[in-house]
Amino acid sequence: MKVVSVVMLGVLAVPFATALATILVGHRSDGVSKAIAVGGSAVGLILAWLVAIAHLGDAEPLAQVFASTHSVRPPIELGWYVDPLSAVMLMLATTVAFLVQVYSLGYLEHDPRYPSYAALVSLFTGAMVTVVTADDLWMLLVGWELMGACSYFLIAHHWELADARAGAVKAFLITRTADLGLLFAIFVLGQRFGSYRISTVMADIGGGAFARDDLWLPATLIAIAVMGKSAQVPFHTWLPDAMPGPTPISALIHAATMVAAGVFLVARMYPLFLSAPSAMTLLAVVAAVTMFLAALYALMTTDLKRVLAWSTVSQLAYMFGALSAGAWSAAVLQLLAHGVFKALLFLAAGSVVHAVGGSTSMAVMGGLRRRLPDTFATMTLGFAALAGVVPLVGFFTKDAVIHGAYDGAVHGRLVWPWVAWLLLGSMVLTAALTVAYSMRAWLMVFFGEPRSPLAAAAHNPPAVMRVPLILLAVPSVLGGLVVAVPGILGPDRREELFHVSTSVLMTLLVVVSGAVVVWLWLRRGPDMWRRVVLPHPPVDVLYDRVLVRPVRRLATVVRAGDRDVIDAYAEGAAASTRGAGWLLRRAQNGGVQGYLMVVVVGATAIAVIAGALG
Repeated sequence: MKVVSVVMLGVLAVPFATALATILVGHRSDGVSKAIAVGGSAVGLILAWLVAIAHLGDAEPLAQVFASTHSVRPPIELGWYVDPLSAVMLMLATTVAFLVQVYSLGYLEHDPRYPSYAALVSLFTGAMVTVVTADDLWMLLVGWELMGACSYFLIAHHWELADARAGAVKAFLITRTADLGLLFAIFVLGQRFGSYRISTVMADIGGGAFARDDLWLPATLIAIAVMGKSAQVPFHTWLPDAMPGPTPISALIHAATMVAAGVFLVARMYPLFLSAPSAMTLLAVVAAVTMFLAALYALMTTDLKRVLAWSTVSQLAYMFGALSAGAWSAAVLQLLAHGVFKALLFLAAGSVVHAVGGSTSMAVMGGLRRRLPDTFATMTLGFAALAGVVPLVGFFTKDAVIHGAYDGAVHGRLVWPWVAWLLLGSMVLTAALTVAYSMRAWLMVFFGEPRSPLAAAAHNPPAVMRVPLILLAVPSVLGGLVVAVPGILGPDRREELFHVSTSVLMTLLVVVSGAVVVWLWLRRGPDMWRRVVLPHPPVDVLYDRVLVRPVRRLATVVRAGDRDVIDAYAEGAAASTRGAGWLLRRAQNGGVQGYLMVVVVGATAIAVIAGALG
């Protein structure tokens, strides 16, 4: 076996081995369990980067089958495929996972459930590594579902809180329901192509032997699955409700791994979607609606973590919109940039929450820039990158996405023209809203006077929580340089991604939106949106009325039928058996005289009957 294959096997195995070792050590030695969790994550990071760096740009993809079934056709294979897309995702996922493990040493320093938490983070990392490197659809599905299971347990880490339990269940049920689309798509693709290998299926589709929309069914099924995993309409409400989990988990799940997996899967199977314009149109419409709706909710909420959660939903829609418009490179670069600066924002939010005693409400914050200088500086960079401020990474990647959508509307043929223009308009409006909610959150958290004793007594987090923020701030500032070398994503991905006209227009939009927010802040203070109240997401009400209530009524009817019909038959049979037993017991009482009397009476009766008949 080649050295690179051994290293790749280590990339897959180390996170799972780390999780097992961490849970086995447990509380017997807190120091050892922390060392295993962080050390194992560091080893996985180094191995992943060694593999990834060797397969960027023009390098040949690493493809190997480690094991395969022989009795099942098409065969199910344990194989991996590392191309530039998988390589950059490996770098992102393992880097953020390592920084989350380090950050958690301070954030969960006194948490009694730290060993299980750290083990689940490692397991989650292994699941994401499996997803981004799998070359078999069933292997990908295993990692895909394992991420969902880990997210359930991590969101419910504080299971004593009702919101945490409810959020975990909601995330699990919604994503599992959508995941049925991926399961059925695997069946369809395997039957159609005679193989479950992703590289083989994509190569066959790329050969151009299929008619337009001939593969609409598997493409649409996968689109449904990724909409659920990435919290797009109508599956969008689970992600904001998952915020009761520990804040470092939000940085891992909701920035660099689980929700990003949906965008990755569309990019990985892009030839399938290019052959199915109907599925691309579906993605474009969903993206246009989701990005604007989620940005509105981010603009109105006063919970810091929910602002970032709704922002994640909105930004993921940007990526789906770019993919549906044909801007593959721009979408992938936005995925990488978002993974970095959103992880930074969530970890910085965790430092703020840690400093004010656990509250996530921006209404009790204010004036924290002097008390949390490092957090203030890094979170400022994170918000600026999210808003697209020049020259941070978000400025380059978001402008590339919007210009790609413009090209798709003017010259593209992937989606219906009116959908393409709807997508472009939604992107521009959402960009303005993104600046607004980023500026509002930044002002409410760090400026003005402390609005509660908690904010007045805020303390600086430990160094182990500040260092990951500084490390994530570096690519948030310098990551835009990647736009200058798009060939890093492959030899056929060398298109020009920087456009002066788009950048100038979007910069003007950032300035105007930011100025409006500052003006409202100076006039009204933290209550700048007090006249606007958005209702609870109506899709939850729809789910409740169309699904939850009918199922509960049906369950009531089924329970009544089980109790009053099925149980009645069973209880009647039992009662009959008891009655017959009682009669037989009376006949068999052990009295000899009674037995003789029965014999004599019986014989006499038989004789009388015989005489009467004779």
